Amino acid sequence: MGYRLDTLADSRRNNLRIVRLVAASAVIFSHSYVVNLGIAALAIEPLGLLTGVDCGELAVDIFFIASGFLVGRSLMRGRDPLDFALSRVLRIYPGLICAVLAMAFLLGPVVTELSAHAYFRDSTLYRFIAFDVTMFSPWRFTPKLPGTFAHLPYPGVVNASLWTLPWELWMYVTLLGLYLVRGLGRAYPLILCAIALAYVAMALHLWQMDPFLALAIRFLAFFHAGVAAYRYRDRISLSWPGLAGASAMMLVVGVATQSTLLLPLWLAYAVLFVAYYPPLVVERWCDGPDYSYGVYIYAYAVQQTLVWYFGPMAVFPSFLLAWGLTMPLAMLSWHFVEEPALALKARLRSRRAGARPSARAAA
Repeated sequence: MGYRLDTLADSRRNNLRIVRLVAASAVIFSHSYVVNLGIAALAIEPLGLLTGVDCGELAVDIFFIASGFLVGRSLMRGRDPLDFALSRVLRIYPGLICAVLAMAFLLGPVVTELSAHAYFRDSTLYRFIAFDVTMFSPWRFTPKLPGTFAHLPYPGVVNASLWTLPWELWMYVTLLGLYLVRGLGRAYPLILCAIALAYVAMALHLWQMDPFLALAIRFLAFFHAGVAAYRYRDRISLSWPGLAGASAMMLVVGVATQSTLLLPLWLAYAVLFVAYYPPLVVERWCDGPDYSYGVYIYAYAVQQTLVWYFGPMAVFPSFLLAWGLTMPLAMLSWHFVEEPALALKARLRSRRAGARPSARAAA
């Protein structure tokens, strides 16, 4: 039995919280190879060996699809650019700022090889805070704190996971720009075609691309797979035969071309199927806390600290220990930072809504 996505997309009955938490956990698993064995160990990560795309990469792609779907829905339903921008800022920055400051002023002084005086006088500390708190430039992301983790298998990096956040923010900016110039209307199919052609060129290695350009194309493809799924939700039906057909096509094309050519389309369908297909929805988890962002922004620092303290470990025990220690931090982040920020967003939205009738009446 098939279910049209347009009848489900605006409902709160979905598994997106579960999907994002699983994706954040997959990032921890993938990074367990890196922090314990070094960056070259990604070559032996099971999913990467099998498909060429490791768990961490796939999880990030899932985040971009889910984000494109949700923020596209927010913008197309709300039709208020200021509210959209405010919502994105309050969702990303409060938790990020607290995480960066905690790493800089709580974790760093404990794990650094420098004296406290040298640590707090080092300009690297303040570059870390300045660039990672703002997170608006992928080129200025700063993963290091002075004197920290210098002798680990993946040395010097405090929190590698944060590197995707500037790209996420730029996806929001470009989407808002498209909305303001009415690019999400009749012109949107042409924009999707341009993104698709660029992704095809990247996936098939038709020419040698700058790494930053390749990343931009990748993130645009997955983000707009989510946006397009909401934009054309009335044309999408979720069903087991549809998922099986899409999976078979993905497999055949992937093997024939030795590429991830159809990955954005297949993964978008699979994510939305798991999230919205009614028989799969877990009712009791549809509302409540969303710990995925907290897991994402704290896990890598926890993993590096464990290796610093205990030394390199086997991958699976390292993953379980890091996940267990990260979850309390994610819970604290949600209940004391992220949820209050979302409540502030709701209050500001209500205040703005109340101001509009008053302004019209005064006019």
